[in-house]
Amino acid sequence: MSTSKKRIDILGAGYGGIFLATNIARYVTEKSGEVILIDRNPYHQLLQEIHLVAAGFRTANEVKIPILTLIDRMNIKFIQSAVKQIMPDKNLVVLESTEINYDLLIVCLGASTKYFNIKGARENTLPLRSISDASLVCDKVRALIKSNKKHNIIIVGGGATGVSLGGALSDFVKESKKLDRLSITIIEALPTILSGWDERLVKKVNEVLHEKGIRIVTSTAVTRVENDGGGGGNIYLSDSGSKIHSSLTIWTAGVKGYDIPINPEVEKTKDGKIILNEFCQIGRYPNIFSIGDIAAVKDDNGKLYPPLAQIAVREAKYLSKLISKYVIADRADLSSLPLDEKFEYNIKVQLISLGNDDYVGLLNIHVISGNLAKLVEEFSMNAYIKTLESGGRDIMNTSLYGDDIFSHLVSGITFARFTFMKWLDKKT
Repeated sequence: MSTSKKRIDILGAGYGGIFLATNIARYVTEKSGEVILIDRNPYHQLLQEIHLVAAGFRTANEVKIPILTLIDRMNIKFIQSAVKQIMPDKNLVVLESTEINYDLLIVCLGASTKYFNIKGARENTLPLRSISDASLVCDKVRALIKSNKKHNIIIVGGGATGVSLGGALSDFVKESKKLDRLSITIIEALPTILSGWDERLVKKVNEVLHEKGIRIVTSTAVTRVENDGGGGGNIYLSDSGSKIHSSLTIWTAGVKGYDIPINPEVEKTKDGKIILNEFCQIGRYPNIFSIGDIAAVKDDNGKLYPPLAQIAVREAKYLSKLISKYVIADRADLSSLPLDEKFEYNIKVQLISLGNDDYVGLLNIHVISGNLAKLVEEFSMNAYIKTLESGGRDIMNTSLYGDDIFSHLVSGITFARFTFMKWLDKKT
């Protein structure tokens, strides 16, 4: 038995990091340990809504939650600093501002934009990976709308970010009443947008985007992006070298694991994700875990879990249980704690925003849209925020992240109550 005070360092306050921190803090007393949360920003970003910032339907502040507000009265110390290096042999994290030790480390640093070594892509396009990125896109689009010329907006990448952005920008342009002067095109290298998503949902999304007047080009890769010197550029495509002129090009074609030096090096994928075992753990270092977009964890079919917020939150929920056992058991190290339950999760709900007020989703086997899809999105976000604020103590909302029969029952009841309250609000 160990009576030493344990230090648990969590790098990154994205969906996985903030959820993990708030959910394990209740198990760590001031005598038993310390939870340290580190992020370069003083706020948690609701990245699932940044496309709405890019299209002017949300302000930057509306998708920011101050970290100190979320962890108020919790046993969590927050350090605002960039992470520069991890040194596993020394149990040390090097920050921009200082160095800190750890007994347990969870790396949740997310992802960065991947340009696939395409010439001119980094220099001549705008990414969409942060609130500041979204604000810049919004400023550029507003400038195009104010112009009396015809313009083309090109979105490279037909994944969830690109598709959501396309739908939101279409609504933005429609409100400006300049649909005849500004066109939107999504270019995807794969045969379909939303690759890996359920085919029924993808079909519905295609229908909605076409109704919004968005052109979708699939099975076509971008090979080069040039600046034409006049504020726009030319995009060269893989189909016989054809090109498209673009007034504004937004790059949402892919992500890679956040580039953090780990010395000695650990195994990573080609995309820079940290390769982990079935417990979200680095094999060589049993006291280091990773979750979210930077983590490479395989499902039962040997495929990596996709970089989705719901996966990061589920991984955080899983780790919060495991780490609470470690803290409560007061073990000297994690290797003495039996790990008998691996991480596994089957995606039951797929939901995507296609504009200011449009959602399409798959609930079990049913495609949903309209008001029902919007309600599911609002319910999910409401439950997520309340679970953060309560540190996992709000059973009604925390049950959304459980896979047992009781959790499913409570989630159904909670959703029914949420829907009823929304109906009452409309009546009054």
